[in-house]
Amino acid sequence: MRPNVFLALVFLSLPLAAACRLPLASKTLMNGVAAARADRWDDAVVHWKNALAQNPGSEAAHNNLAIAYEKKGAWEEARKEYEAALGLAPDNPTIKDNFERFKSRQEAARTDKGPAARGGNVADSAPGRGR
Repeated sequence: MRPNVFLALVFLSLPLAAACRLPLASKTLMNGVAAARADRWDDAVVHWKNALAQNPGSEAAHNNLAIAYEKKGAWEEARKEYEAALGLAPDNPTIKDNFERFKSRQEAARTDKGPAARGGNVADSAPGRGR
């Protein structure tokens, strides 16, 4: 096989290989959602970290990981994950709302106006949309 033909085949197969990774990342993301719904936040963290290892550009995984950290009381980690999610999807209304509510709860806790609430909304996966 000529070297140019071989290289062309390699480059043409790269998008296909990347597309094959999405379902696994989506399944991992959904396993995290299922764990969160069952109030198994440690398991959810593991799933969402795995989803990020498979797809670092997943704004849903960052958002969901932020919520899990928030539920576990890991405030700084939650803030970092919300910021990462917003960096990837600055116009996503769910992420914006979750982060705003997080900041409001943090401010309320600092000023002793009330207890920190339960957290944001876990985002389901949307295959093919970088989540």
